[in-house]
Amino acid sequence: MTTVSARDASRGFSALLDHVQHGEEYTVVRDGKVIARIVPATTHTVAGFLARRAGRPPLDEDFAADAVSAGDLLAVDAGDPWHD
Repeated sequence: MTTVSARDASRGFSALLDHVQHGEEYTVVRDGKVIARIVPATTHTVAGFLARRAGRPPLDEDFAADAVSAGDLLAVDAGDPWHD
């Protein structure tokens, strides 16, 4: 992953996006701190999921119920993800 300053990313954003479109990934740094990562977008489709599942054992019939009940165990972080 290539590191780029926030200033350089801003000044050459269109070119940076061209590189990202072709698979490159960037870490954006400002004042010595990582503030962002710019990576190619992924496309999630049902067809893609089914293709990844091909050849694997079928999901357990109780999977949906287990997933719903597991939701109660998840903690929700109400803090601001952009600040420490």
